[in-house]
This record gives sequence, C-alpha cells and structure tokens, in this order.
Amino acid sequence: MKINDFLRYMECEGLKKVVLTKRENINYFLGKYFPFFSVLVFEEKPILYVGELDLEYAKDNLNIEVRKFTGWKEIFEGCDGVESELKIEFLKYLDNYKIVSEKLRELRAIKEKEEIEKIKKAAKISDKAMKYIIENPEGNEREKAIELEYLMRKEGAIKAAFDSIVVSGRKTSYPHALPEDREIKDILLVDIGACYEGYCSDITRTLLLNERGEFREIYNLVKEAKELVEDYLREGVSTKFLDLKVREYFKEYEKYFIHSLGHGVGLEVHEFPTVSKKEEIILKENMVITIEPGIYIKDKFGVRLEDLYLIKKDGFEKLSKVTL
Repeated sequence: MKINDFLRYMECEGLKKVVLTKRENINYFLGKYFPFFSVLVFEEKPILYVGELDLEYAKDNLNIEVRKFTGWKEIFEGCDGVESELKIEFLKYLDNYKIVSEKLRELRAIKEKEEIEKIKKAAKISDKAMKYIIENPEGNEREKAIELEYLMRKEGAIKAAFDSIVVSGRKTSYPHALPEDREIKDILLVDIGACYEGYCSDITRTLLLNERGEFREIYNLVKEAKELVEDYLREGVSTKFLDLKVREYFKEYEKYFIHSLGHGVGLEVHEFPTVSKKEEIILKENMVITIEPGIYIKDKFGVRLEDLYLIKKDGFEKLSKVTL
C-alpha cells in the first residue's frame, strides 16, 4: 500500500527515479526496523542497496529486492527526486530534481493499522517504566534514568526513543535538561519514550514530592489545560486553534509556556504534524500526536504533562494511560 501510493505519486509528478537516504523514510517503506546503512531507490519498483556486510541479512529478513551498494554514482544516475535532508556532498551527482519530502511527510503522518499497533506497544512499554518511577521516585536522577531505559529495553524496546529526561528541583524549569548525579528533591519531571520496532512513544509526568502550594497551583493549571484540549481533539480541528486555546487559558502564565503544544510521533519522536500557533494544520484520522502543555518559571520550577493520542473522526484514543 505504502509503496504503491508512492509509485503513483511519482507517476503523477513525472518522476523516473527517486533516491531515499533518510533511515526513517526507508524503514517506513520496508515496514521493518533496519538500522544499518541502506539506500532505497524507487524506479519501476523499489530496490534496497546495502553494504556487503549486511547483504545476506537484508535478503533473509526484508521483503524487498536487495542489492549490494557499489557507489553513489550508480545510485544517483538518472535521479530526479530526493529528500530535503540529502547531504550537500551528493548534489554534484544531480542536475534537475524535485524534493519529495512533503509527500513523504504526508504519507507518514497517517498511520496504518500495523504502525498504530507498534506505537501502542511502545506506549505500553513507556507506561510501565513511568509507573515504576511514580511508585519509586526517590533516589538519584542519573541512576533513575538508567533504570527506566533498562526497564523499557527489558519490555521489548529496541532502545529509548530519545535521551530520557529525569530532573528535579529548579532543573525542571528547563524544558530539556539531562539527569545528573544528584538526589531527587521537591518536584520531579520525567519525560521518556520507547522505540519498539522503529516506532516511538513519548510521555511526560511531573511528580510533586513536596506539596507546596505554588507547585500544586501550577500543576493543576497545566492539567486543566491538557483536559481542555481533549474536549476539542478530533479529526478536522486546527492544531493552531488548540495551541492558542491553551495560551488563552494560561492567562498571565502564558509567557511561561515557551514551546509548542505538541507534535506528531511515529518513526521519529518529533515528526509532522506540529501542534503550534505558528502553523495551521488540520488533524486527520489516524494521525498520532502528543499534547504537552507546560509552564516553566525560570530558576524556580517547571511542570509539564504529556500524553500520546491517536486521532479519530469523532474524538481520540489516549495511547499513554498511566495515571498519577
């Protein structure tokens, strides 16, 4: 289905040969996680080129024609379609060409049944790890991050979807901070994801270890904002509308909401569509996105809550299910 859709696109655009080098785009068409060097070439049919060391493995494990990679000149000969991510060093092989990334982005945004099942499995794995830290929040940031990634691998993840964020105290005021060799205190922000057969999950919870009033007030505001978004979340809704709705709800705290409301998730943990005030995208059935409102008060603390959602015609399915 994916391959046929892309071949039809090439025919409509008058493209004779498209070369894909980005791993996530290649794995999308393979329907399987293949982490080794490869190049996917579409002409009348797709052909995967791999290094000699991986040739037999690829032939045995992938349902596609596989050939040995012998050099870039052969790969790009006659090529008239490439990704925007193509390395600049390869442009010397090209003359007239079309960027096909927008079509790839469009195809990957609408998940097929098998893709959804893999994302659900990834979400289930990260849920289990998150449940563990909710029940065992004390200890050392760095050690907890290691434990969480071990738990996800143990449950079937190929790897963590990204560098796990396990931070506490004033470090929670930074949206992206890395765990350090220090004891957890006051407030704990945990942002983790699993990669299952190439597909990602993404979940964030903020734990209030010290029930100071200012912590609870901000936590409740963020929680209510996410619940507000859920009231509108369905096919046909504008991502810009959702983002602006949260900013309006935050009122005087809006200046502390310093990132977009969410993003698409699939073969990459951040992919199309963005859920932002900067771009108006209409949600479609079977898109998978995060909603992650956050408030970050510099040098004091931050609160972020993030869940993973499968968009449906009349609503959504929440894929991350662990509760505090």
